[in-house]
Amino acid sequence: MKLIRNDKLIKRNKKLGNILFIAGIAVLGGGLVLSFNPTMTKTLLSFAALIVGFVISQISTHIVNRFGRSPRNDELISDNLTKFNNDYSLYIYKAPVPILLVSPVGLWIPVPINATGEIYFDKKWKQRGGAALMKFFGQENIGKPELDVASNEEEITKFLVKFLSEDEMPPINSILVSMNPKAEIGDVSDAPTPIVPLDALRRKIRKFERDSELTIPQDILTKIYNALDN
Repeated sequence: MKLIRNDKLIKRNKKLGNILFIAGIAVLGGGLVLSFNPTMTKTLLSFAALIVGFVISQISTHIVNRFGRSPRNDELISDNLTKFNNDYSLYIYKAPVPILLVSPVGLWIPVPINATGEIYFDKKWKQRGGAALMKFFGQENIGKPELDVASNEEEITKFLVKFLSEDEMPPINSILVSMNPKAEIGDVSDAPTPIVPLDALRRKIRKFERDSELTIPQDILTKIYNALDN
């Protein structure tokens, strides 16, 4: 498998996340100091600092979780897919979507899910169990993966229509990837998007492609690669 990764962007965002983390702690600390010997003005400023500091901390946590920790989600996914041959290309932060796998059969958009507990689908994505505190801070919450799926598919489609005709558009397949080993996948029979644990990702893609009768013509694949590489 060919791996095309934007290491410069990853390094920059890792640094940004660390800076925001320090800034968030500083603002929270300032709010705490202002709460000593309170006056009306200090109380208002302290309250505002706590809100701003919390928001900055949440943003920094999101960025650090995505770019700062090791191994990152994209590293774990690329390690799982590495046994694909060179007919496959994995783009990490080098395409209109964060992670994109180009295969001879179609495009795959893996969407990492870090939720713990039981993940299931009942009219919408839900989770049962897991660490309440981590879920409160958005680190192990299921969130709304359907929004990520819709946004990613829209972005890649908008990008490709600039280079391909309607008849040349390849299949676009989104797949949710459960990254947390503490998670359990429950009833997802009605889910609009498939979900698999990380260690089953490559098998799921292989099985789908074995059952598929479609192969993207080489000239269209060349157009897709040229568009992404440029």
